[in-house]
Amino acid sequence: MTTPLTDATSRPQAHFAPAENWMNDPNGLIHHDGLYHLYFQHNPESAEWGNMSWGHATSRDLRTWQEHAVALRFDDDEQIFSGSVVFDATNSSGFGVDGRAPLIALYTSATDHGQAQALAHSADGGYTWTKHGVVLDRGTADFRDPKVFRHGGEWILVAVEALDRQVHLFRSDDLLAWQPLSVFGPFGAPEGMWECPDLFPVDDRWVLALSVNPGHPGGGSGMQYIVGDFDGEAFTPSHWDWLDHGHDYYAGVTFSGLEEPVMLAWLSNWAYAREVPTHPWRGSMALPRRLSLRGDVLLQRPAVEVDRPAAFSCEHTPVPVGGFELPREAQGAALRIELAIRPAEAEVELHVRAGAEPGDAIVVRYADGVVSVDRSGASNTSFSADYGLTSSAPAEVRDGVLDLDVWVDSTSVEVFVDGGAVTISEQIVTTDERVGVRIAASRPGATIDSLVITDLDRR
Repeated sequence: MTTPLTDATSRPQAHFAPAENWMNDPNGLIHHDGLYHLYFQHNPESAEWGNMSWGHATSRDLRTWQEHAVALRFDDDEQIFSGSVVFDATNSSGFGVDGRAPLIALYTSATDHGQAQALAHSADGGYTWTKHGVVLDRGTADFRDPKVFRHGGEWILVAVEALDRQVHLFRSDDLLAWQPLSVFGPFGAPEGMWECPDLFPVDDRWVLALSVNPGHPGGGSGMQYIVGDFDGEAFTPSHWDWLDHGHDYYAGVTFSGLEEPVMLAWLSNWAYAREVPTHPWRGSMALPRRLSLRGDVLLQRPAVEVDRPAAFSCEHTPVPVGGFELPREAQGAALRIELAIRPAEAEVELHVRAGAEPGDAIVVRYADGVVSVDRSGASNTSFSADYGLTSSAPAEVRDGVLDLDVWVDSTSVEVFVDGGAVTISEQIVTTDERVGVRIAASRPGATIDSLVITDLDRR
C-alpha cells in the first residue's frame, strides 16, 4: 500500500498547489490591477477528478499565492471545463457596472449533450462571477478549451475539436456573437487528441501551443509548440517541436494582460495523474515561464524572482572522479541550483533529493550531447505502471559549458538547459528526509565554472 505524501512533509514550496482536493489545468490566467489571477480545473469536493469547477488563487509575484473561494462552480446543468479570462476594457460586451469595465470568462460548458463555449462576467475584479450562458456551440461532443485575445479591433477565440486534432478560430466584436475565421490542423505530433490551445505573439512571430494526450514520446500526455504566422484570420505554421521533454507538463497557457508571454502549466501527466499519492491535495502547477524565441526554438525561463541570498556558491572547482556531496548548507528539499559546468570528455551528474545510498536520488545527467532526468531513485515509483522513469533531450554545450538551471521542490524537479532551449519537468514522490545534493563525473577533466544554490523552502 502506498503511503501518501502529506501537508506536514511534502507540500510544494515553490509551486502552487490547492489547499485540498483535485486540481488539473490552469484556466483564465490574467494579470489585472497588479494581481496575477490563476483559475484552475478543480473538484471542490474530492481529491478525485470530477465535479469540474474553477478554483481561484492570486499572486503579486507569481511565487506566493493566496487561494480564494471557488470562482465558477459545477451544478446540475454543467461542469466548468477549461477556458480563459480577458479584461473587456471598452465594455464591448455591455457587462460593465457603474462605469467599471468587466472581466469576461469564456469557458467550456460540459453537459450530457456535448461541449459548447459559455460566458461569465465579473464586476469585482474576478472574485465573483455571473453566468450568461452559451455563446458558441458547434453541436459536437469534444469542442472545448477557448482561449480569447485581442487582435487589432476585434476579439479572436481559438478552441479545439479535440479528437479531430483541429484548432478552430473565430472573431467577435462583443465577445457574445462569434463568426468562424479558419481551421488549422492536424499538424505536428501524429497521435493523441488536442486540448488547451493558445495562440500568442513572440518576438514578431506567432506561436501556437497545444496539449496532446496521449502521444508524447515519454509516454502519456505532453505539449507541442508550433512557430508560424497569424494574419488575423488564419495561422500558417513553419516549425514544431515538443515544448517540454519531461513526463509532467500539460495544459500550459499564457497570461492575458502582459506585454510578453508568460506560461503556466499543470505539472502532471494524464497517464497516472489520478494515482499520485498526495494528501489532502492532488495536483500542482509548474513554474511560470517567460517565453521568447531563438530562431525557431522556443526559450523558456523561470518567470519568478528569488529574493534570497545564496545558501552556497563556488567557482572554478574540479569535479573529482566519483564526485562529491555538497555541504549541509547546500542541501534541501526545495532548492534552485544554477550550475555552469564544463563536462570535457566526462559524463556528469547532478544528484538531488539524495538519500544515504548512492542510488537514492533524482539524477540530472549529461552524456554525449544528451541531458536526461532519471527519477528511478525516488522513494516511490510503484504507484502506477505508467509512471515513466527517465526523460531525455539533445542539448547544446556552448563554448565548452553546459548551462543548467534546476528547480527542486518537494514533489517535482524542473530542469532548464541552455538558457531554456530545453526543459524537462518531472513529478517526484519522495520523502522530506532526502535532501542531499551531489555532483559526479565519470572521468577527470570536468570543472564547475560556477555553482549557486538558493534555498526555496518557506516553512
